[in-house]
Amino acid sequence: MGKKQEKKKKIIKYKVIIFFIICIAVLATLPFSALIESKINAKQTQNIGDFATLIEKDCVVHVIDVGCADCIALELPDGKKGLVDFGTDTNSKVTKSYRENAVNYIKEYVFDGATTGTLDFVVMTHPDADHYNNYELIFDTFQINKVYRPPVFYSKDNDTQTQNEINRAKELGVLDSDKTSFNSNEFYTISTNLYSKCLDKIYAEPDCEVVLTMGAADIVSSDSTKPYTISFYGPRYTRYASNNNNNSFSAVMSLEYKGHSIMLTGDATKEEEKDLLDNCTLPEVDVLKVAHHGSNTSSSVNFLNQIKPKYALISTRTDTNNYGLPKDEILQRLVSCGISEDKILQTQKSGNLVFAIDSENMYIGATTEVVIAKIKWWYVCAGIIVLSGSIIFGINVNSNKRKK
Repeated sequence: MGKKQEKKKKIIKYKVIIFFIICIAVLATLPFSALIESKINAKQTQNIGDFATLIEKDCVVHVIDVGCADCIALELPDGKKGLVDFGTDTNSKVTKSYRENAVNYIKEYVFDGATTGTLDFVVMTHPDADHYNNYELIFDTFQINKVYRPPVFYSKDNDTQTQNEINRAKELGVLDSDKTSFNSNEFYTISTNLYSKCLDKIYAEPDCEVVLTMGAADIVSSDSTKPYTISFYGPRYTRYASNNNNNSFSAVMSLEYKGHSIMLTGDATKEEEKDLLDNCTLPEVDVLKVAHHGSNTSSSVNFLNQIKPKYALISTRTDTNNYGLPKDEILQRLVSCGISEDKILQTQKSGNLVFAIDSENMYIGATTEVVIAKIKWWYVCAGIIVLSGSIIFGINVNSNKRKK
């Protein structure tokens, strides 16, 4: 009896060890749940609002899914093509993929499958990486005829690029010819290497005109039978009251065609919104591209009540930003200001978003990947642990019952 009991104890000990090894191995996979779920869950592409038809309309605005970032392509009624921001998600795990996807999308849907093309204008709304970090691939792939850049200059102690920026500021008429440096009370400057490299790329683009978004002239149609207008409202200053905030220098602009319109806002802050409300006549619009990916730094009640949008488009991806964007507070505010929940569209849920105008009508559409079988990995982990426990410990119990 002693030997049998000792043998049984050893068997139980081994089983416990095996069970613990299985538990540890299974639990070690939990940090990779999102990756595993993306592999095991079946997906299919679904069009919302007849996407294929919408992109053939006279005027099309593509809010391309680039994660928690902005890249918005414009196809205008007179044949001009533009880009408002050319950034991608800055999360290192997804950046490369989004960069390639953005360029491929523009080739496929803006240039009808061509491998290259000419962008009549590009707008960098402001110098945050998620709004311009795809500059190299964009400028290497497409010819750019005009760049609207923010009134934010590169400044680093006695740096060659800083001297270039001083000369550019003089050429653009915002710095007196006798000045040799930027006065921090008059100009907002930054010194990131990425911004420096992007500016170099912009000014190296052949036959490309560079314009400051501050006081930028309207972009109007070259076809009198299809009149549209892109109006710039902000930024209005080279210096805002708050310090260390690139977002306050965001280009705020609206596109109007056939009585319908969309407002593009970059990451405009409440401070900039107030400035625009105090000094500009902001139009009512059908669609708002929500500022700062749905952050509570933007989209004030007064601003929303002035422009009265019917739809809100948000370019974001919750699982790759550390700020939980879009904020529930902003989603609730959009609803309280008159936008129904089903008219608040997010790239993370609906993929690429499209606003189109044709004749007297406007349309909203999207492409999205819909999960067919939603399997949560932690459910699978719990199942594996329970099943392995039943197999390891349960068989003996059942066999003992049979012997009795």
